[in-house]
Amino acid sequence: MAAAPLVFSDITLSAPEADSILEAISDAYFLLDTQGLIRRTNSSASILLGRDELEGLPLSFFFVESLDLKKAGVGDRLSFVFRDDETQRATLHLVSITSEGYWHTLLSVENQQQRFREQLLRQRSLMQMTLCSIADAVISVDASGKVTTVNPMARELLKLDDQRVVGTSIDQLFVIADPKTHQPLASPIDDVLERGKGNVPAAQALLYASQRKPILINVQAVALRNSVNHIDGCLLIFRDTSQAGRESHRLNWQARHDALTALPNRQSFESEISQAVAAAKSKQATFGLLYIDVYQFKVINDSCGHVGGDELLRQLSDLMSSKLRNQDLLARLGSDEFAVLLRNCTLAGAQRLADILLSSVQEFQFFWNLREVKIGISIGVSVIDQDAESEGQVLATANAACCAAKELGRNRMHLYNKDREVEQRRNEINWVVKISEALSQNRLCLYEQEIVALSDSEGSEEVLPHSEILIRLQDESGALISPVEFIPAAERFGLMDDVDRWVIEQVVEHLHQRQLRGLPDKIYSVNLSGFTLGDPSLAGFVEKAIDRTGIDASLLHFEVTETAAIRHLDSAVQFMRLLNARGSRFYLDDFGSGLSSFSYLKELPVDYLKIDGSFVRTMLEEPTSLAMVSTINHLAHSMGLKTVAEYVETDDLKLKLAELGVDFVQGFGISKPHPLTLG
Repeated sequence: MAAAPLVFSDITLSAPEADSILEAISDAYFLLDTQGLIRRTNSSASILLGRDELEGLPLSFFFVESLDLKKAGVGDRLSFVFRDDETQRATLHLVSITSEGYWHTLLSVENQQQRFREQLLRQRSLMQMTLCSIADAVISVDASGKVTTVNPMARELLKLDDQRVVGTSIDQLFVIADPKTHQPLASPIDDVLERGKGNVPAAQALLYASQRKPILINVQAVALRNSVNHIDGCLLIFRDTSQAGRESHRLNWQARHDALTALPNRQSFESEISQAVAAAKSKQATFGLLYIDVYQFKVINDSCGHVGGDELLRQLSDLMSSKLRNQDLLARLGSDEFAVLLRNCTLAGAQRLADILLSSVQEFQFFWNLREVKIGISIGVSVIDQDAESEGQVLATANAACCAAKELGRNRMHLYNKDREVEQRRNEINWVVKISEALSQNRLCLYEQEIVALSDSEGSEEVLPHSEILIRLQDESGALISPVEFIPAAERFGLMDDVDRWVIEQVVEHLHQRQLRGLPDKIYSVNLSGFTLGDPSLAGFVEKAIDRTGIDASLLHFEVTETAAIRHLDSAVQFMRLLNARGSRFYLDDFGSGLSSFSYLKELPVDYLKIDGSFVRTMLEEPTSLAMVSTINHLAHSMGLKTVAEYVETDDLKLKLAELGVDFVQGFGISKPHPLTLG
């Protein structure tokens, strides 16, 4: 709708005067006709409602309630609830009415500043994504000619790599020249900022920039104006005149950068790390390395949604970039992981910068859906010096330090200094390769340890020979490695599902071979990790193995810890019920060591409780341990469950457990683990 004079009672403002006043006020202004249709707005109205084209729409379209102006009077304040967010209310102030019956109104919102801020953030995000995707190079400058934004194509065209140029004078980045005479040309920005031209048409020029050959471009300048229509900046647009050139620049940038944050990606960062390692080995320089993890980002992403999570990552990357030196390099390595390469920096210097980042994030306020979301990061700090082995090693070291920091809590850092804690994590990372090789080369092996009934009156199933399956890893030299060494690494790095499935397949095949050879029935119980228990496809995997071999499923039992079962309660219950129907039985392992044992016990369809060995081992010396064993045994029996006592190492313990009525015992005093064989 074309601008028209604005009439307030007996005051008439010209169109320019009206525009100037409406754009100067921060309230959302609406001119409504007799039907409540929007006839005129200001920019604040568009920002508040998140929509550019408002004229012709009914204002009630945005609210839950209808708008009836027939009963309204000047000065009335009408209350509404937003349709897109029913937690937010708005007040429509009817300021005055024209002779034609049109209403001048102002709309305000509870916590209006925050709603404006979120709408502006969405607009900024859209602008950033647009600038990142177009094939033109775009640079904006302020009224003094200092760079305020640089889009990815401009960085690629000017070969700026990833150095920070915001705040730099535009004249320091490039020179343009006449394509025929090669004589320098005045910057089109001067025409806008110094001579007040609103638009400098596109013209051909030769672009000279550091670290690249001159290329032929079209260059254009457009004025940026403030709310009172004064020029306060300029937009400079470059276009490589060859289509192939533009496409090449775009593809090169996309291959090396993260589309969301416009930061270098993992591939680009690893290349920089490789160069840093080479320089450090030749004693040319020392580098600091920060590995940064956004604390519990998944929880934030789930609560704010992916749009909110993306906006958080953009704001966080901007915040961290602003705290770095010009020569430092910030990259996004993954969903919630960032890293910083600090050139010419010692470990102490890296620690100081990590402190600055932690303080900045602690003070950082992120609002989404009109509420503040608390943000935290974990930082692993290391150094790249002449002892650095490789790009992979230094990143693994920093990542291990970050894992240690994360375990300390929100907004913590950990320095890599070869202490036992970080070395443990680095060793775990090395175990990932060893475990994968052992799986592929069949170097995992199974052991068994007998579980013995304390009474022969338990029924037919219980008197069958019964063993728990244990696992060992055989290294390249043939030496056996205890699960204590490699299971934590397998759990940390997501390999337990593969290990558990390998064990299940081996035990099922062992039962099959016993069946084919006519050997007596024997029960085997297999331990399942929480990772495997949480896999919804596990039941199908086990059932297929049973069906393929035709074994008796009642000979295949499973052990799960109470912690794992509670953490994956729904999937655990479903798995147990499906396999129970096939005849398998379940043990709740280490019972009594967790925090929620009794409250969750009724929900888990288990058949046996394995009393935690820490109580059993000390029950003859400590009355509290004896009371715990007795209580757990009594509770289990009252629920129709059998009990197994672990860590039974002496005859005295065995006798006391029999006295208490415990059903089964297991431990070195009963039977030591030995290889699983058909003999």
